[in-house]
Amino acid sequence: MCVLFILKELILNRFKQLGKDSIIYGLGGILAKSVSFFMLPVYTRIFSRSDYGTIEMLTVISSFVGAILVMGMDSAQSMYFFKNKEEGKPAQVRLVSSILQWRLLWGTFIVLLSTLLAPLLNLFFFNGNLSVLYFAIAFSSALFAQVMSQSSEVMRLLYRPWSYIGITISQSLFAAGLIMVFVLGCKMGVLGFFIGVALSSVLVSIFGWCLAREYLDFSQLQKDLWPKLIRFGAPLVPAGLALYFMSSADRWFIQYFHGPSALGLFAVGAKFSMLMAFAAETFRKAWWPIAMDSMHNADGPETFRMISRLYMGLGTTMIIIVTLLSPWLVELLTTNEYYSSWPIVGILAWQSLFYGFFLIASAGIWKVEKTSLNLYLTLASTALGLILNWFLVPKYAEVGAAIATAITYLFWVVISMLVSEFYWKTGFSWMVFAIQVSCGVVFVVWYIVEGFIYNLYITLTVSLFVAGILLLTSIEKPKLMSLIRPFKTE
Repeated sequence: MCVLFILKELILNRFKQLGKDSIIYGLGGILAKSVSFFMLPVYTRIFSRSDYGTIEMLTVISSFVGAILVMGMDSAQSMYFFKNKEEGKPAQVRLVSSILQWRLLWGTFIVLLSTLLAPLLNLFFFNGNLSVLYFAIAFSSALFAQVMSQSSEVMRLLYRPWSYIGITISQSLFAAGLIMVFVLGCKMGVLGFFIGVALSSVLVSIFGWCLAREYLDFSQLQKDLWPKLIRFGAPLVPAGLALYFMSSADRWFIQYFHGPSALGLFAVGAKFSMLMAFAAETFRKAWWPIAMDSMHNADGPETFRMISRLYMGLGTTMIIIVTLLSPWLVELLTTNEYYSSWPIVGILAWQSLFYGFFLIASAGIWKVEKTSLNLYLTLASTALGLILNWFLVPKYAEVGAAIATAITYLFWVVISMLVSEFYWKTGFSWMVFAIQVSCGVVFVVWYIVEGFIYNLYITLTVSLFVAGILLLTSIEKPKLMSLIRPFKTE
């Protein structure tokens, strides 16, 4: 009885901490990402759909460089930061410093190499319309974004959410302000956009490491830790690249079959789906340190089961809300040429939901440190995504691309759950997961296909009914029965 009581108290404490951190991270994440979201009325008025497509494509290419730069070091830092906790702060300082040193050396090499390849990229993707300067600035921005991100991650691992928030919000605000200076003030167009982003990353990197300076020691090169870090992180690089192609394949296919104007429309729809990404990313930031801790304790399986039901139930309910609001939001915040992007919003919201759920679905893989399995899981999902995009994008354009991406991410979390359960039995309820996903999918498809967006009463009735099912499935059966019992008659 005593052991059970301690376990329940431990689970309750983790849940309270997750709730507290989610609120704090949620506030910070929403404030940071809402800066770029609320810049949409400006961007859609100063950039044409073709310009927006060019920005999106160059961002996608620089993201590929970023996937190489990360080298699995973000995950290595999270894992070994807690493992080194018993050895004391000096061991953690050496770890953080070693990773930053590696990032700067490896990152500089990759940026230079990528810039040398810029003429080929320019010819292949942009018909030679951009100069090498565009690529050099975009790639440098990717490097400093990684440097800045590491400092914010240190704050998160130390459970200092307000410092983390300060770094992320500063970057968003600086980027928005500098973009306006270079685009509107200096009339630099698309190039001004990337200069603003790059310069903000540099400035905030300096600010972030000033906050994390107690975990920084450059008195010597901590290269003795590199072999261990690379052994852990290197298997994640191919998986990271596969994840990159899994998430960006839709852009490549739209660009190939329909051109930059269609890509610009898709990019705007994807921006609105950030409303779901806000919630998913908030959860990931708050949940990851707790997950790393709980999976090594006795309360792990029950904690993961409880969080999985809550996350999917509440997340799917939020997708319904985002889908309901999408026509009015797009009309309110953009110009006429972007209005037709609203159906993309509700579909792409599933991508963010499943992306956040992956940290729950893959728990067993992380627990047994079988990180190399991520490569095979992501490669399989990427292959499916390429096939779906090949069949759907030519005929259904942006909507087809969004559907392909959503299905790809669903497949990814399902196969990850299967493998994870093999290594670490947590007892996920597949029936509950299927009910939650099915309810949300049926509603989104009905709303888009039937177009009941102006029949408010029908829409609200169906929405409340589906949301009710989702919320009920979010509660475990014993807790649900305890809620129902008082209403039963003798």
